[in-house]
Amino acid sequence: MGTKDLIPKDKYDISVVSELKKLSDIEIESIIPELLVWIQDMNWPIAEDIAEVLSVHCKVNEPYILDILKPEQQDEIWKFNVIKYLLKKNKSFSENAAIMSEVERIAVWPTKGEQLELVDTAAKEYIKE
Repeated sequence: MGTKDLIPKDKYDISVVSELKKLSDIEIESIIPELLVWIQDMNWPIAEDIAEVLSVHCKVNEPYILDILKPEQQDEIWKFNVIKYLLKKNKSFSENAAIMSEVERIAVWPTKGEQLELVDTAAKEYIKE
């Protein structure tokens, strides 16, 4: 079974989670973008498990998380979920200057969409912790 085979097939595909948890940073890096998609909606049964898996891989997640948190990215629910459900799972994310810079931008200078979807509130709560 290759790494690509571990990407969930649908929102109920929790069968891959135990294998995903075994992957190293190097092994999981190539599928991080596909895994991050599964935390766009935390109501999906797979979402919490995927957030847990991704939270372990702070360093290789950084460029992808930064792309999601940028003001140009207009999926504010995804931003909210990244902050509330992924970043909070591992304090190492708060030691990453680039990620914290973007979280602080959202907290202090949110876009209109980030305000409407309470991403700024999630960012402020994350900074306080």
